[in-house]
Amino acid sequence: MPTPILDTEANGRFYAYWSEGRRSKRKSMGTSDRSVAEQRFAQWLLLGGHRKDQDAGENEVAYTVADCWLVYDEKHVGNVAGADTLRYNWKALAPHFGPLLVSEVSQDAIDSYVMKRTTGRLGRKVKPQTCRKEISALFACLNFCARKPQSMFSSTIIEKVILPEEGEPRDRWLRMPEIQRLLDAAARLRRGKRLSRGERFLWIALETAGRKQAILDLTWDRVDLDTNTIHFDVPGRRKTKKRRAAVPISKSLRPILERAFEEREGDLVMDNKGAVWSTVQLIAIEAGFGGKRPKVLRSEKPKATGISPHVLRHTAATHMARRGVPLWMIAKILGNTLAMVEKVYAKWAPDDAEGTVNLISNGVLEAAE
Repeated sequence: MPTPILDTEANGRFYAYWSEGRRSKRKSMGTSDRSVAEQRFAQWLLLGGHRKDQDAGENEVAYTVADCWLVYDEKHVGNVAGADTLRYNWKALAPHFGPLLVSEVSQDAIDSYVMKRTTGRLGRKVKPQTCRKEISALFACLNFCARKPQSMFSSTIIEKVILPEEGEPRDRWLRMPEIQRLLDAAARLRRGKRLSRGERFLWIALETAGRKQAILDLTWDRVDLDTNTIHFDVPGRRKTKKRRAAVPISKSLRPILERAFEEREGDLVMDNKGAVWSTVQLIAIEAGFGGKRPKVLRSEKPKATGISPHVLRHTAATHMARRGVPLWMIAKILGNTLAMVEKVYAKWAPDDAEGTVNLISNGVLEAAE
């Protein structure tokens, strides 16, 4: 069998070419960079190259991770609640993993990425648990592309790797005086008499434990003031692990929603689906969170204060647990599994172990003298 050669085609990509009998075959090197192609070609030959691929199709493609992400983003990411988070993860992953072939995503590549991210050599310095979330997004992408109907490559080429340790759950939550400070600050930053977008977001997040995107997606036709219920789920929305619940409207939230309904300027409760992180930070700065209050221009991106949409959701769930709401009910409102809720919030649930064990014999048994 003739030795394969490396060459390019009109699309600028490099391919390995060889022949079997009277048939010409090729395999993409997944790049248009000659130096990268030569390295991959040499490795491919060293690993058996065309001998391993002799049963492959004539136009089999060696996909890069970047190729896979394009497919994943187009066919999946845009349909999930955490699209912004996934794309943010890819922004960190792309410089390191993007040029690699799927078969090159090895434990060495993972370890190198974690080392660079945790030391600040690749983007801002992060903790290992952040790397774990980013790498999990990477493998979700690869597995998606390997499954039907994509079937871009066999799942057998996806190497099993060890991820960094999972971190402890973030435990920042707000006490009632802190919540009041936030709401008061939001009111002070109001332009005119209409409830501001930040005010509406804070009230809904703190009184329903709703996810950020679910609140941004919320339309007035799913705020049922007659039955006193907010339906966060969007009809026809693709179901994911991040379930959206129907949540009763609290006594505190109802007058806010009634006022917001009278002041509405469109179908969306939040007016638009624009980002709210900066808005929350500006309100938190006004409320005195994050140290000495800096002067922040509205055109500038504020610094993090430790107050985020996640903290608001965690705050609501923590207060429910501390007030004795059953964990299964908290799980229902959050749209999470009971196992996850028990892991994070069981420590806050009132402990009546003494009363429970007293029920075993109900006090009817006595010791002999």
